[in-house]
Parts: sequence; structure tokens; C-alpha cells
Amino acid sequence: MPSTDGTTETSQLVPPSGNAKPSYMNLTNNVCALLFNGIIIYCCFRDGVYLFSFHPIFMSIGWLIFMCTAVNAVTPGDFATEWMPIRLRSARHWVLQLMAVTFILTGFIIILTNKIINDKPHFVSLHAKFGLAAIIFAFFTSIGGLGALYSLKLKDFLAPIYTKILHASVGLITLCLGVITIILGNFSKWWTFGELLRYTCLVLVLLVMILTILRPTLKVYFRLKERLGYAN
Repeated sequence: MPSTDGTTETSQLVPPSGNAKPSYMNLTNNVCALLFNGIIIYCCFRDGVYLFSFHPIFMSIGWLIFMCTAVNAVTPGDFATEWMPIRLRSARHWVLQLMAVTFILTGFIIILTNKIINDKPHFVSLHAKFGLAAIIFAFFTSIGGLGALYSLKLKDFLAPIYTKILHASVGLITLCLGVITIILGNFSKWWTFGELLRYTCLVLVLLVMILTILRPTLKVYFRLKERLGYAN
């Protein structure tokens, strides 16, 4: 039966934070996110400033800057947080997630207000439906974050390791839903900025998503595999 001392790490892909080296994946991730947001800001203000102009901007900053950075904050190898103790990294994760939710909800309120003003139906397009699903998942992810924070106090109901794995898994699904929503927005009727920019944005967003979720997904997989191995 495998050792249960909690000091071993199943895979070299997710080394213990004390031995991890800064990951260029996270740096590339950040650069792609900044490039994408620069393009979106240009597109939103190219033909003037309208209420709708702020919807894509707030959403892209919320999902691709704050939320992705929040995930990176608790991922081994992050340039900005690798030197930090776990509690400080966790606090940074919480602050960034709070900023992400604030921006996303602001973007959501903007599009709701814009549709009401222009007397347009809500949640009709695939983009809108995925966006609503992403926000609902973001709510449950936030609640799960509270569970992960107080996992030791909830240990009589669920082992802390499973509370954290569940929170991480739902969080990764939430991020993927948000990224899919952004991609669908770039393929909606709103996009009139040419095919070159459209597919450049597609590549950038996909890179951000893959580079953000790859290591946490592997970490969840190996931890779950390890725990199930203990159970057997």
C-alpha cells in the first residue's frame, strides 16, 4: 500500500512548491492574456464609446487577467508567487478571485442594462447561455472556496483533501466556461473587425486557457489518483 505520510508527490509535472521552479508557461499565459485584452479594448473603442463597449472589456479582464492569475497564484511554478508561503499565496488567490468576480458581475450588469435599454431579449444566443452558465458556476466556485478555506472545520462531513479537490475541479470547469463564452462572443454578430484579428484572438484565448488549466488539472488528477490508491 502507498505511503500516506503526505510528503510524496505523485508526478514530476507538479513538483512540491518548495522545489518548484518558475514556469515559463505562466509567463506565456500572462503575455497572451495581455495581448488579447489589448485587442479587445481596441475593438470596443474603435468606433466610439457606448455602454456595450465596456461589456467585452470587463469580461475579458475578469476572466483572462484576474481569474487566470488567481489560478496561477496557487499553481506551482508561478513567477509572482513561487517565493510566497502557502497562506500568502492563498490570500492572493482570494483577492484576485474577488476582483475577477467583481469585474465579471459588472460586465454582466452592463449587458443586462444594455439589453433592457434597447428592448432586446435575454439569453437567446449560445454566447449568452454559456455566459449565464459561467456566472452560475462562478457563484458555486466562490461558495466552494469558502468550503476549502474552512476545510478543517468541515472534516467531519468531508475530508479536507476532497473539499479542496472539489473546489479546484469546479473552479477549472468555471474558467473553461468563461473562456468558451469569450470565444463565442468573438464569433458573434458583434465581431466586425476582420478574420485576422478574430483568429488571432482565438489562438490567444485558447493558449491562455490551456496554459492556465494544464498544471492544476494534472495536480487534481494525481492527487485524486493517489487518494483512491490509499482507499484501495
